[in-house]
Formats: sequence, C-alpha cells, structure tokens
Amino acid sequence: MADTTLCTFAELEFLLRSAAGPHGERTAGMDAVRRRLGLQPEAATDIVTAAGVASLLARGLCTDEGGNVVPGPLVLGAVAALSTLHTTTEAAGSSGARTLTMHLFSGTAAHLAAYPGPFGLYGVDALDPAEPLAAPLARFVDRCTAGDGEAAVVIRSGTGDGPEVELAIARAADGTWLLSDGQPTTADQPSDQPSAPLPGRPSNRDGVVAALVERFGARVAAGA
Repeated sequence: MADTTLCTFAELEFLLRSAAGPHGERTAGMDAVRRRLGLQPEAATDIVTAAGVASLLARGLCTDEGGNVVPGPLVLGAVAALSTLHTTTEAAGSSGARTLTMHLFSGTAAHLAAYPGPFGLYGVDALDPAEPLAAPLARFVDRCTAGDGEAAVVIRSGTGDGPEVELAIARAADGTWLLSDGQPTTADQPSDQPSAPLPGRPSNRDGVVAALVERFGARVAAGA
C-alpha cells in the first residue's frame, strides 16, 4: 500500500456520484458499491458530494480550471474503474490482533482497491488495468501473513450474474499453510442449510500463489 491515498467518505461519494453517469444510469450499481463499503445510499446527498469535491480540490487531487473541476490521475482511475465495473472482490484477513479488509472493484478501464479504516477514512489505490486480480490479492495475503504466528485470509469474488469464486487461506502457529477452495455438496444435507466448509489441505506460500493465479489470474484481464 505504498501508493495508497487516504480518502474521506465524502470524497468517495464524489467518485461514486461521478461514476453513476451524467443521467444516473449506473446509480443502482453505485448504491451496491456504497453498501459494500459501509456507506448508506440515503446519505449520498448533494451536500456530502460538494464537501467531497471541495476536499479533493484542496488536496490537489482535482484542480479548478476556469470554474471546471478537472480530476487528477487517482480520481480519473477510480471513476474509470467504477463506471466500467464488472467484477467485485472482497478479501478479509487477520493476523494476531490485526484485522484487514480490502474491496477490489474491477472494470474494463481500470481497477480500484479500497481499504476501510477508522473515522470514515478509506485507503484507495487505482491499479494497473492490465494487472491480473491475483496480483493485488497476493499482496494482501502477504500483508496479512507478515511476521510469524497464526493468520487467515478469506477471498470472495463475483460478477453478480454468476457463481462466486471463493478461497480461504490459513497459516497455523507452526508455519503450516492450509487452503480451502469450496464447499462440499452432499445428497443428505438439507438444501436450506449452509454446507460446512471443506477442510483445508496442506500447502505453502508457493501453493497459495498458484491457487490465486488459477482462480483469479485471468479474471480481470478477461473482463469476465
């Protein structure tokens, strides 16, 4: 997260409002993004949006050219990702007392990573659109597993019109890695009851990276 920029919820609201389109044609999709980020769609007011753009201008993330707001590279990348959104990915991890969360919004034009933080702040990265989804996920796993001791990461990704791709990763206190990538289906299990997760299979970091590439390596690049 060396290039991560902290943004306020109001600044995010300006990004979402911009990505919704000039006639609000993508409002429903942006409301879904708001909910994922813990923002309330009913709070998406003109006042909040105005506060967001004023803050972006004050910080130099947008510029004022003759009374027109001109977005900088981060804002351009974020709006491009959200306005062409096709795949949404969530990753949550824990390592000791730390709990980390990442939301990835993948579009055909760009990709956006958002990391919810305290006080209504979000870390935001505009990612290279040519980079496969596996790459930022591998970096997130590395953050969660930095140091020694137990750690766990759960990843879920989907396009909204098809099955989700899931992967669970754990590292035990003795350094053993485990992978679980699905749920069993049994004929005698009631259909209205969630199935129990598959037991993790032994692995290592190379195996974790291989599993990420297998499941997410081409997902973004293909725009699926």
